[in-house]
Amino acid sequence: MEDIFRVHEGRQSAVELVIEKIKELLIDQKLSPGDMIPNEISLAESLKVGRGTVREALKILSAYGVVEIKQGHGTFVSSASNKRLFDPQLFQILVQDRDYKSLTQVRQLLEEGIVKLVIESASDDELALLDQTMREFQEALRDEQASAQKAGALDLHYHRLLARFSHNSIVENIYTFVIELFTKTINPIHEGVDEVHRQLHQAIMDRNSEKAVAAVHSHTAIWVWAYKEAHPEH
Repeated sequence: MEDIFRVHEGRQSAVELVIEKIKELLIDQKLSPGDMIPNEISLAESLKVGRGTVREALKILSAYGVVEIKQGHGTFVSSASNKRLFDPQLFQILVQDRDYKSLTQVRQLLEEGIVKLVIESASDDELALLDQTMREFQEALRDEQASAQKAGALDLHYHRLLARFSHNSIVENIYTFVIELFTKTINPIHEGVDEVHRQLHQAIMDRNSEKAVAAVHSHTAIWVWAYKEAHPEH
């Protein structure tokens, strides 16, 4: 039987080698969700590294949610339902230089695609839940006693529902991560935000992709304006 973990190339750092090899096998679909990873001794022998290195690499992959370590049973490739801390590639965004113009462009591109997917594939029941969430958001905006924090939380909840109802787990994972980077700057009480949210929501409820994309553009423009007002140095 072929040893799929055997190394055929020059060495990286030991821990990176283990992580990259498992990543390679996942990309090539030689490992699939639910598959059991060989034990530390077998992996260390195949990769020509120490058992401690294998243990450290698997702990990192477990933190990322790539593998699940089940005490007494072994280590397994995670299933899609196992949502842990970070996607290891998206996590790199947190440790590199980034500007909000670039992030805003990414967010707009994702939202354009997401609203189209929701319009195409969300069920009537899912649209009803979106409608309920939007009503709660609008009520929070009308309530003079409600805080921007409460309205912002409902705003985020609505966008997370959009991601879920896209029925594309890859898009949902990326968009949810990106939207969380905006959490501290989201302020739905800015002038114009209420109206553009209504326009976006109505377009989704009408399953009108053209109007929904136009509303995404308007929403982005308002957010950029509000951010520049709060951060004139940028």
